Amino acid sequence: MKIDVQVDVTGGPVRVLLTGSGDDRVWGKFVFGRVKTDPGKRVLVFDDDAAFHKDIATTYDLEVSGGGWIEFDQTKRTALVGGKSTQFGREPDRDLTVDLLDEALPGYRVEAV
Repeated sequence: MKIDVQVDVTGGPVRVLLTGSGDDRVWGKFVFGRVKTDPGKRVLVFDDDAAFHKDIATTYDLEVSGGGWIEFDQTKRTALVGGKSTQFGREPDRDLTVDLLDEALPGYRVEAV
């Protein structure tokens, strides 16, 4: 899975970057934040290779406002969003996260658990 889209929402666009294996079921961590070199750019990044939320922050050079985990089932076309980052806490708006994923994943059922 490799998705990189910009979603226009209230408050300005958000880049949604989802990187995961090609397996039918993919589970991993995500963060929501801003690009350090351009704080006006908001991003939601999922990377199933990241062991910790801080690894995503470092890899993508982000100032993180929170995060959690996402489980994708590509056979059922679902995405479940839950949890929170131990280091950064939960992202400020879980409903926004669900809306961003819903827009970035046409045909998927996205829900918070």
